[in-house]
Parts: sequence; C-alpha cells; structure tokens
Amino acid sequence: MKFYFTLLTFLIFTICNGQKSTPKYELDKKCYSLGQQQPLNACLSEKAEKLRKIVEEKYNCILNYLQKEMENCAKEKCEDLGYYTKHKNDLVSSQKAWRTLREKNSEFWSGGGGTITNQYIAESLIKDCKDRLIWLDNVIEEAGQGHTDILKCE
Repeated sequence: MKFYFTLLTFLIFTICNGQKSTPKYELDKKCYSLGQQQPLNACLSEKAEKLRKIVEEKYNCILNYLQKEMENCAKEKCEDLGYYTKHKNDLVSSQKAWRTLREKNSEFWSGGGGTITNQYIAESLIKDCKDRLIWLDNVIEEAGQGHTDILKCE
C-alpha cells in the first residue's frame, strides 16, 4: 500500500510538472541537421528503434526482478507474495496498454501522405518511448527505496 501511495504521489508530481525528458534519453540531435527528408526520416526511425529497445530491456529487467521476488517469497512463504504478484500483473497490463497506445499514436500520423509522414510517425514513437522510460525509471526509483536489487535495472 505504501508503494502505491508513493508511486501515485510521484506520478502526480511528474504529470503536474510536465514530464520532462531526462538527458540520458536525449539521443544526439544530428537528425535535424541532415537537411533532406529521407535521411532525416531514417535517422529518426533509428532513434525510435533504439529507444524502443531500451524500453523493452528496462521493462524486462523490472519484470524479472518481480518474478525473482515472487519465487523467493513462494519458497520462504512470506506475506508479500500477493504484493509482488499484483505488481507483476499490473506491470504486464501496463506495458501491453502502452504498446497499444504507442501503435495507435503512430497510426494517427500515418494517414497524411508524403515523406514527412514518416517523420511525424518517428517523432511520435520517440516521444512515447521517452515518456515510458520516465515512467519505468519512476517505478525503479520508488521500488528501490527498500529493494536495492531493482536498482540494477537503471
């Protein structure tokens, strides 16, 4: 319960302060200096894919941490098994919903036409990935206050 309150408080603070992207997810900005649309699109698409991979790695790390905690609790018959099980299930549902959102946001931009459409799609993917990384970092930070193993996911 304490975890949820802390997480909720942190998320409200983050949303109210306009989810600023952290510098570690700012891949170099060389794309916009390329001058032509097709190289720009390729560069942005590459950035979007790199960020997507980082999201999946971080998500899988947190998921593995929760799974390990569940297994340890099951062996030791600890009271927190339900806590870890719920968090794991909620994380899986959240990631599935985020993937759907990311795809729907991309679909929104796909009906435009012309080569700039690919730029809009890639920029949308980049923004969605950065937002998700901030959220996953918040989960790691909050959960890490009593469980240092999860900090390895940073």
